[in-house]
Amino acid sequence: MTYLNDVGFIVKRINLGEADRFVTIFTQNNGKVEVLAKGVRKITSKRSSHIELLNLVRFNSIKTSKNFILTETSLLNSFEKRKDTLKQCEVSFLVCELIDNLCPQGQVNAEMFTLIGTFLRDGEFSDEAILKFETDLLTNLGYWNMKNKFSTEAESRQFIESIIERKIKSRVIGNFDTV
Repeated sequence: MTYLNDVGFIVKRINLGEADRFVTIFTQNNGKVEVLAKGVRKITSKRSSHIELLNLVRFNSIKTSKNFILTETSLLNSFEKRKDTLKQCEVSFLVCELIDNLCPQGQVNAEMFTLIGTFLRDGEFSDEAILKFETDLLTNLGYWNMKNKFSTEAESRQFIESIIERKIKSRVIGNFDTV
């Protein structure tokens, strides 16, 4: 049996059945992995609060014939100050969506892990900071040359959407003018 013991950011959750949930975690030592959290949506689950979006968790999982099963989690940082306002929630959803769509499954990237942690811990959520994060993310993954600069956030968004071949959903949430 293969065990997975790592630290990572929760970037995506998908409900499965009545009590289970697939969780995508961007880890420090294993890249982006998907784990099945059995029974986590039950009221009595002790792990349910740990696997909220953008929480930094230490977790253990075991590999079955199909996928990894989450066995244990402990919360390291919830970044609760980054989820206080609607704007901060929008940026948090954007970070999750970018990581999930741009980062390949299972590819280890320690610089990316550090970039995410630094942005969430120290970064401000201004438009300039978001643009810098997007540029750093694209450069780190090899999609962009750091010598070139995006002139506007719309330009970077258009470039990202051309890579993932669909619209970014999280930026529509906070844009009430287009609704």
